[in-house]
This record gives sequence, C-alpha cells and structure tokens, in this order.
Amino acid sequence: MDDAWEEYWSALHRGDRHAALAVVRRLHDAGADPVKIIDGLVMPAQERIGELWLEGEWSIAEEHAATAINEGLVHWLCSFAESPASDAPLVVVSCLERERHAFPALVVAETLMIAGYRVNYVGSDPEPGDLLRQILTLKPRAVLFSASLTSSLAGQKSLLGSIRAIGIPVVVGGRAFGGDDRRALALGATAHARGIDDVLRLLADQPPGREPGQSMSLGPADEEAAWVLEYAGEIAPYVLRAIAHRHEHDLEWPPWWTEFESHMDHVVGCLAAALVTGDETIMVEVRDWMTQVLARRGADAGLVGEIWELLAEPLRARPLARLYLAGSAAPAGLAEAR
Repeated sequence: MDDAWEEYWSALHRGDRHAALAVVRRLHDAGADPVKIIDGLVMPAQERIGELWLEGEWSIAEEHAATAINEGLVHWLCSFAESPASDAPLVVVSCLERERHAFPALVVAETLMIAGYRVNYVGSDPEPGDLLRQILTLKPRAVLFSASLTSSLAGQKSLLGSIRAIGIPVVVGGRAFGGDDRRALALGATAHARGIDDVLRLLADQPPGREPGQSMSLGPADEEAAWVLEYAGEIAPYVLRAIAHRHEHDLEWPPWWTEFESHMDHVVGCLAAALVTGDETIMVEVRDWMTQVLARRGADAGLVGEIWELLAEPLRARPLARLYLAGSAAPAGLAEAR
C-alpha cells in the first residue's frame, strides 16, 4: 500500500479521478481487501486533505474535488461485496444535522454492508423530523451518527433522546465527540465508537430489542444553549459587522475574510455544544482551531482575542455561556507569542 501512496496522492492533488481509480483498481485486481485499501490509502488521503485546508494550502473547492474522488472510490470498492441477506440486521447511518462532512459516515455505511448488515445510508445534514419519521418506519437495530464538526453537536439532545425513547440504540462517533464517551453520553447516546471495529463490536452486542430509554433532564446550561442557537443569526453577524467596520477603508479585504462568516457560525455553534455537553474543552479546542486557521491566512495575532471579546457582549445575560467563553481565553500574551 505504501508504494501506491505517492501515485494516489498525486492523482488526488491534480483532481484526476481516472488516475486515482487506476491506482485503486490495480490494488483491487491484485487481491487487496477493499476495506484495507480504504484504511490504508483512501482514509489517510482524506485526513491529508483536511490538513491542507487547515494549513491554508488548499481552497474549499480543491478540498471538495478531492473528497468527491475519495467518496466515489469508496462506493466503487464496496460495490463488489455480496448483497446482505434479506433478514440481516438493519442499521441507519447518518450525519448529524448541520454536519456536511459525510465521508466518515459513508465509509462506515459501506463497511457495514461488506460485514453483512443491511444499511440505510442517509448522508449529510439530515432534517431531524424527516429522519425520525424514517427511523420510526424502518425500526432499525441501531442508528449510527457521525460528526466531524463539534458545532453540529449543539442541537442533538432532543433527536437522540427521541430515538432512545422508542428503544433504538444510538451509537455515535467522529472527531466532534473527542477521545472518550463524555460528550456522547451527555447528548443521550447509547455508546461512543472510536472506529469501525468499535462499531462492529457495539452492534454485535446490541440485543434485537431494547427497553425504551429514559428521557434526559434539561438544566440551565441547556436553556442557555437553546438561546445561543436561537440567536446565532444575530450573535455571529454582530461580530462580523464589528470586525468588518475596522477594515472598511482597506484597499482590499484580507485573505481570511472569505470564509470568516462560516468560521463565526462554527464558533457560536461550539459554544452551544459546550453548554449542552457540559464540556468546557470544546471552547478551548475551537479557539485553538480559529487561531491556527486565521494565522495561516495572514490575520493579526490579536484577532482571536478581539473576536472573543466581541462574542461576550451579546451574552451579558447568559452567565454560563460567558463563563465557558472566558474559560477558553488564552492567558495574556500567549496569543501574541504563537
């Protein structure tokens, strides 16, 4: 697999779908297991794509083009598997609402089909009401959710609780959930999976039927999170207007401004996610992420501190939100030293 990496990555870098397929086809024809090709070639390439965007070396368009090639090759590799038996356990695989990074969910769905499961793959950013109705109709053995963006966790407690309430296990995974099960359990999931091996083990351990789960109690943090989500369309623009005002006389907008609106939406969503899960490290993570993204695109060192100060202003009547925001602020002088 190592010998094929340079050739495969070069094809992705050029956006050459046919050249990438030729590499994968050669490995497949030589007898390589499709799952091993995905794990050893396609998944590492997808990780590298994300790193290059984060480093500011690739545009969103380049990222999307290469991801589309990877997704197509996952479909192609897994199309050779035998169809699951008609009485095989059925699982639903979906992203969370607002989660548009569907590649991890696709890999899980296709791998489960190879393992003999019947899979209903929903994909990215589902409408929660439609998804819940679909789950009620299908009555799957389990529902699997994937999330890469931590901001997508913010509004999920109701949906996950509704699924658990009808006795269907909910297994979640992805970078957004961190390295342990704390965020998953706080949202009401049955279990957290760190990878496909965990998924297969958890599904095998689930009995065919389960007792309905208990509804989760909501507290002040959930109320503040709901407020943050409700007014996100005002909080993020408030920061945008303040920052834009300081650049209105520039001859041209700075390079980081192009994607700044979506970054602010993500930060506000992460604040709500931190409140819902009770995990203050979410705001530390997103501040570090924002610092790296903006620095790699030429922003001033003090910009992130300025953003955090502006975010605090609309939160005057939300003590927990302000506490989580303040707790993630870098010590004085650290941001400038980075």
